[in-house]
Amino acid sequence: MKYNADHPDDIWMAKSGFGGTEYMLSGLHSEGSKRGLSLNRMAELVCWNPAQRYGLLSKGDIAEGYDADIVLFDPNESFVVRAAESESGQGYTPFEGHELTGKVKATFVRGNKVFENGKVIGDAKGQYIKRPAL
Repeated sequence: MKYNADHPDDIWMAKSGFGGTEYMLSGLHSEGSKRGLSLNRMAELVCWNPAQRYGLLSKGDIAEGYDADIVLFDPNESFVVRAAESESGQGYTPFEGHELTGKVKATFVRGNKVFENGKVIGDAKGQYIKRPAL
């Protein structure tokens, strides 16, 4: 399933990785809450720690001077992962059929709503942020 139909013998044309990034927060919440992780610890793992590790000092927290990148998350809503419903171009995911608890309802990038109720809305608002030399 990872080959390119137009170039089946060229491995460099195959899709890399797999779809599923949009399930990271729900997966972390589903499994982390079973293992005693607090919501604050989950936020550290997926927001604060990566921002600090990569020197992105305007990211990773909700505070004055930080980018307004946030998600609205319903920790009680469950859903079953279906690749057909994913924004990924892969068309498959190893998480197919898994039930997760906790669902992203909306996403804001620099204060602009870009995702709501399972759909990308509006234009892409992302921008490259150069990582400072450490």
